[in-house]
Amino acid sequence: MNARKALLLLALAGCGDEKAYDNNDAELAVRQKAKETCSCLFVMELSEAQCTAWTKVTPNVAKATIDWEAKRVQATALGLWAARARFDGRAGCVIDD
Repeated sequence: MNARKALLLLALAGCGDEKAYDNNDAELAVRQKAKETCSCLFVMELSEAQCTAWTKVTPNVAKATIDWEAKRVQATALGLWAARARFDGRAGCVIDD
């Protein structure tokens, strides 16, 4: 079986599945960007440049804004999705829901 047929079969296998994944890639990207940037900055205490490089994904759709005083990171993607993570001294960084 060639690669095209295999991909087509995988795509068709997911069609009509009642247990579809609720989240989309952009939502996951902003949550990961917020949480990982927060952890990198406030838990691992690396520089902003190091954390920007460490949390970059391809395609790079999520951008982070850092509130140094409150130890929070907000990430946005394409102006439609957003997520925030905050540093908690006991638990590390957690995503705000």
